[in-house]
Amino acid sequence: MRLILFVMFSILVLNLSTHASNVEDMAKQNKNNPIYIKAKNFKAYNKKGLYLLSGGVVIKKGDITLKADSAAIFRDKKTNKITRIVCKGNVDITQKNKEAKADEAIYEDGQQRIKLIGSAIVISGKNQMTSEMITYYINKDYAISQSTNPKKQVEITIYPNIKEKK
Repeated sequence: MRLILFVMFSILVLNLSTHASNVEDMAKQNKNNPIYIKAKNFKAYNKKGLYLLSGGVVIKKGDITLKADSAAIFRDKKTNKITRIVCKGNVDITQKNKEAKADEAIYEDGQQRIKLIGSAIVISGKNQMTSEMITYYINKDYAISQSTNPKKQVEITIYPNIKEKK
């Protein structure tokens, strides 16, 4: 479950001026907060290392909230480590003045990346990035945004010299 939080932290700090140290600072601040999970349905397949949540999924930790229609959490059976998290339908991740939305979000631990797929948008303060797909590489602190539709383009709005309040 700690990786769910890291996913939320990472997506929310996706801003062109954000540095990796900010991710670490935010993770430390929320580290000891409990995780609150709410969903209409929960299924645990312990032998498979699979946990399914559906129906108004809400995951909260500290000041971070993840909402989606459904979520699947995959765990390595040998190490017990979460390897992949897939959220589908009306994905919305918020923390203070940061927000990420998409039709689907996929966190992959091995590649240390998060993909926002389908009508992806990341907002940090007034800055905004919109695309069909946004991939954020956590350890490298960079993002790739691309359109899968030849008729659509990536759109980015950056407001210079904005100091965000802490």
